[in-house]
Amino acid sequence: MVGCPLMCSFCPQDRLRQSYGKATKYFSLETFRTILAKVPEHVRIDFSGMAEPWANREATAMLRHTLEAGYSMAIYTTLYGMSAADAEAIVDLLRAHAAQVEILCLHLPDHGGNMRGWRYDQVYADNVRAFMDVGRSGVLRRFEAMTMDGSGRLHPDLAALGLHTGAWVGHSRAGNVTPQAVPDQPLLPAQEKHGAVTCGYTPFYDQNVCLPNGDVVLCCMDYGLQHRIGNLLEQDYYEIFAAGGVARVVSENMKPHFSAGSLCKRCDRAVVHTPAATRQFWQPVA
Repeated sequence: MVGCPLMCSFCPQDRLRQSYGKATKYFSLETFRTILAKVPEHVRIDFSGMAEPWANREATAMLRHTLEAGYSMAIYTTLYGMSAADAEAIVDLLRAHAAQVEILCLHLPDHGGNMRGWRYDQVYADNVRAFMDVGRSGVLRRFEAMTMDGSGRLHPDLAALGLHTGAWVGHSRAGNVTPQAVPDQPLLPAQEKHGAVTCGYTPFYDQNVCLPNGDVVLCCMDYGLQHRIGNLLEQDYYEIFAAGGVARVVSENMKPHFSAGSLCKRCDRAVVHTPAATRQFWQPVA
């Protein structure tokens, strides 16, 4: 969805809503099925993006359809908005399709209150326990839990769970989060990259986000929707990469200087390739 109800301080939802406009906020199951049918089977499907997946009431049905269609996937969730029935169904799906789940990451409310829209209820606490049990069982290839807090401590309302995650330091999401949004908390600032850059996560620029209106944006750092590379309701998957959207990003990234036309040149995930470094890399071995 667009406009996550959790309103996390490190997540610039206002910028996303303003850039997205008044198009539909929620994926329908029908739209999801239409789009997924265009995505090649080798592409990993992430339930994540720029909002809590289970803010959409049809998320569990989408998850089931994705797994039954044979895709590998990743799940990044706060569990917020998930009913007890959803949690039970998802746990069953995770166990039945564990080989397809590359990672399950729980993003839990932190001690500092950065997850501003979160409210405690017993169902939520029970759901956290259920998912922690799955993670600790070892059935999944990779399981993580995190907060948005330098101490790694959970919200006081969840103290009874006895959980503690690792320390976390936020980043600017390629310049979309300012220090003013997170006062008195550490924030890795955006740094202009001077030189040609590539994405440190994928050289193919294919960790994209599909919005409810079918628009595909470059990645989950692009809250300002600077790089809309195509639309999966109007185009095929490979057409998005061949029709110029990604090519324009690569062209900006290859410029040997900072370019405001490139989101990547403000991103901490970017890898800078200077001429000197390139020459050193290709030095013949003695």
